[in-house]
Amino acid sequence: MDPKMYFAAMKGSMEDGDFSLGDHLKREQENAYQVTPKGNTILHVAALFGQRGFVGEVLKITPALLCYKNKKNETALHIAANVGQSEVVSELLSSGGVETLVRMTDDIGDTALHKAVRGGHIDIVRILVKLLLDPEHDFPANKAGVTPLYLAAESGFHDALIEILNVCKEPTYVAGPSNRTPLHAAVIQEHTECARSLWQWNKPLCEESDKWGWNSLHYAVKQGLAEIVCDMLGWKKSLAYLPAGSENDWTTAFHIAASEGDVLMIRELLNHCPDCWDMLNCNGQNALHVAILNGHEMFVYVFLGSGICDSLVDEADNEGNTPLHLLAASWNRVPQKILDHPRAKKMTFNKQNQTPLDIALSRTWTTQKEKLVGDLYSINGRLGQRDFKVKRKTETIGNIRQMRKEDYQDKSKREKIEIGKIMKAAEIQVVVATLLMTVTFAAGFTLPGGLYSDDSPNKGMAILLRKAAFRAFVISDVLAFAFSAGAIFIYFCMSDCDVNEDEDCRRDWFKVLRSYYLIAGILQLLAMGAVVIAFVTGMYATLANSLGLAKTKKKLLRALAF
Repeated sequence: MDPKMYFAAMKGSMEDGDFSLGDHLKREQENAYQVTPKGNTILHVAALFGQRGFVGEVLKITPALLCYKNKKNETALHIAANVGQSEVVSELLSSGGVETLVRMTDDIGDTALHKAVRGGHIDIVRILVKLLLDPEHDFPANKAGVTPLYLAAESGFHDALIEILNVCKEPTYVAGPSNRTPLHAAVIQEHTECARSLWQWNKPLCEESDKWGWNSLHYAVKQGLAEIVCDMLGWKKSLAYLPAGSENDWTTAFHIAASEGDVLMIRELLNHCPDCWDMLNCNGQNALHVAILNGHEMFVYVFLGSGICDSLVDEADNEGNTPLHLLAASWNRVPQKILDHPRAKKMTFNKQNQTPLDIALSRTWTTQKEKLVGDLYSINGRLGQRDFKVKRKTETIGNIRQMRKEDYQDKSKREKIEIGKIMKAAEIQVVVATLLMTVTFAAGFTLPGGLYSDDSPNKGMAILLRKAAFRAFVISDVLAFAFSAGAIFIYFCMSDCDVNEDEDCRRDWFKVLRSYYLIAGILQLLAMGAVVIAFVTGMYATLANSLGLAKTKKKLLRALAF
């Protein structure tokens, strides 16, 4: 494109020096239109930069540019709607051919309304929606199956959603990606306001399923949208009993809440449908099975605490597994509530003739497994001892002993490593403590300001004795000396610890050694702090008569005190 023409479109200049818009456009009609690398005409450029007057002049001279498309099949209206140039949109729509223009699509099937909704330009959405009188044809889906209504719901653009719904008097819609409705999209993205508006506009939308067989209620339960669930079930309670999924792989809304461990959602479902806890999924599993499989310990406590679901504890699924069987097979924590339940003490066998203890024993031996086996034995000593009672018992005891031995050896090894680290650190820190003690000892006999040496009654006394800063120096120096001495004494005690004795004695010495090291470290930190204070107060007492230095030291002293 001619640079003069491009800059004119950017700035909205009709005449500029030897440039004349009319002359250029007339030449273009004869020699083809000049375009940018993206295929944008002068009208596209002017629309991009919001030059409404320039757009109007161009269309007066060359109306054919109104529907001209760039390389992405975008018209000037697409460009203006995408960037939010509402005045340009109005100018383009006032030039005639509105019905054709607003329905034109780009490469991905987007209309100008798609662009405006995606860009969040509510003023342009309002302009375009007022021109659309046939919702069935004026709100088409793009090539991805997304309508402007679906786009507004998915992005949470509530104002645009309301504008479109006001025009769509009939509750019709076009299924979006994965056969989802706009209500699906709003619920999945947790746009509660959009979801409620869509549901009120067309309540049966919540019964529509996507390609995976999930309706909007199923997704609302999964996302924890209690208000939406309450509205839907208040309208039709039977929604809670609709399966989610395919013919061979399905679940229910109650199972979905259990898999999420959402106690509040479970209560909401039970308030509307008190018997929905009794439902099973395609595997014959109840909600307790699902909660245990997903490791929701707190859910199990609350669920069983309600008292209405006691029969689920020993209910078998299609494979004969009770919730306790699944608990034994998983790596999840064991809820004490289910272990204490009376129904858990029954002898239960799955279709492989296994008890929960059999399953637990078949797992790789770990500390967690040891605890689980112990918990299962505590329920009923006979669990897992049907045809191989002696073998299982002997194997269990042997494994537990081996596990404890290995765990003891690991702890002993870790303790030896930590003892070595402590002793090495102590060797360095005792040197530091000795230096601090030496310095503070010397400072106690080399006092700042010196001593009286004349024959006065104060002979041998400190010259600065009456100054508060000097007294602070003396106190902090004494404290630093005492703390350092204490740290050194404790380090000496540490060196006397015999960490090479037998295992039991070493473990006792390790606890003592760690305590000594902690106390010595604290004393050393206190000594270092006291040395810093002694240094600052001593310098201040000595240089008090030097105003500049005294002020600086005073500020420093305040900062340290702060």
